[in-house]
Amino acid sequence: MMACGTTDPADNDPNVLAGETELEITEPGQRWGGSGSSGSWYSGESLRDSVYVKSRSGGIVTFDFNLTFDTTFTKSLDTMLGTSFLPDATKKSILTTYLERYGATLDTTDKSRMTIHAEPRFKVTSEGIQDFLTSGDNLSRPFTIVKYSMKVGDSWTFTRDDGVVVTRKVIHHSSVEDYDVGFWSLKVFKTEQTQQDPLVPRIIWVTNHKFGLVGVHFFTADNREIRVTVWPPTL
Repeated sequence: MMACGTTDPADNDPNVLAGETELEITEPGQRWGGSGSSGSWYSGESLRDSVYVKSRSGGIVTFDFNLTFDTTFTKSLDTMLGTSFLPDATKKSILTTYLERYGATLDTTDKSRMTIHAEPRFKVTSEGIQDFLTSGDNLSRPFTIVKYSMKVGDSWTFTRDDGVVVTRKVIHHSSVEDYDVGFWSLKVFKTEQTQQDPLVPRIIWVTNHKFGLVGVHFFTADNREIRVTVWPPTL
């Protein structure tokens, strides 16, 4: 990707994204990684992920995503989200809602190796990143995560098919390398996402002009944080 602060020809519309689309980080076959951190609620030992670029066309990148975990993780997550007291039928309904929202499937055949599979699509260019998760994979309705020409304070909204309004706002743009990804420190944008959601009402997307998405921070209703560090293939 190009340097932060590049001029975007579509600055007047936050959900129109231009830029170069043939990027090294999105070449088919490139493998991404991730690691979670959320304090003492879960050690992370039984959580495994596999993410690679399945295809790319005109900047639209399809990822093959698999998350493998066991009952230790599900019980810990249940406690973390404050849903452990709910009846099983209610939990199942909540789970189904989230899986459908993000086009994911869940295989629970082996309780020691349960797997969530999804093939989310994003638009990734030299000038920013958009997702299609919010629109239910409708490619005609992108929702921008960041454009590298944006300024702190810029905000924009998206209305989901269920009527929920999702707001994103740039809350940070580094002037120095202040975000750690493993042994590296990077200059980043932080985009805050807020929406009416009983479990995860706030998300912070962390992006870098060269490596793309490098972190996602999820916040529960009582403001507990699950931090996911994303490992780009070219870092």
